[in-house]
Amino acid sequence: MRYHHAPAADHGALDAVLVSAPGRPTLPVRLTLELFGRALSFVGDGTGPVTVWDPCCGAGTTLAVLGLCRGSVLSGLLGSDVDPSPLDLARRNLALLDPGGLDGRARDLDALAARHGKASYTGAASAVRGLGGAPVSHEVAVADATDPAATAPLVARHRPHVVIADLPHGIRTSWSGSDDAASELVTALAAVLTPDAVIAMAGLGRKLVLPSGTRALDRLRVGHRAAAIARAGDVSRST
Repeated sequence: MRYHHAPAADHGALDAVLVSAPGRPTLPVRLTLELFGRALSFVGDGTGPVTVWDPCCGAGTTLAVLGLCRGSVLSGLLGSDVDPSPLDLARRNLALLDPGGLDGRARDLDALAARHGKASYTGAASAVRGLGGAPVSHEVAVADATDPAATAPLVARHRPHVVIADLPHGIRTSWSGSDDAASELVTALAAVLTPDAVIAMAGLGRKLVLPSGTRALDRLRVGHRAAAIARAGDVSRST
């Protein structure tokens, strides 16, 4: 696949600063940035600012990556998940986007370097300071993405322009969707979004299945993951 919005780069600094939930695989950084860039191109003139919602956010790494790498085109971030267990990690990751958040994390790493005498912590602290970026507002909440009644209040409050999500998988997810999980989730999300909002969904497999009759704005496949982008107003309400 050709990347148009995410040139090859060393994202080691992100590995030093972000925490993930055990047993819950995360969307690769470069794929996250590419998927977001393609989705953004279908919103207005493609320059933002936009609010992004991850309805299966887990530890919030996808949103944090966007905040740290694409904060200049963001007006806000919303994360939700049916499983409350990883959300404290999501709040910790997104706290890096608060004023002073990165400096605080760098100081923690400096303290670890002094305590343990490990150069790796010093290098990580330096990498974190190099991330920069402006503060981005954010919220994390418990909500079942497949239940419009649960997500509607969040969406009404934030009015997201872009949804980006990786269908949950891994040994510690509580996802219990059917074989048509992607289609069902996209339908549920479209029910609460404005018609011009853009949904970018990724999942394991050769092709991500959208609701019958829904035209994809774009599709991509990287490794074992496939993704599709669709406009909420184009999503068929019958499955």
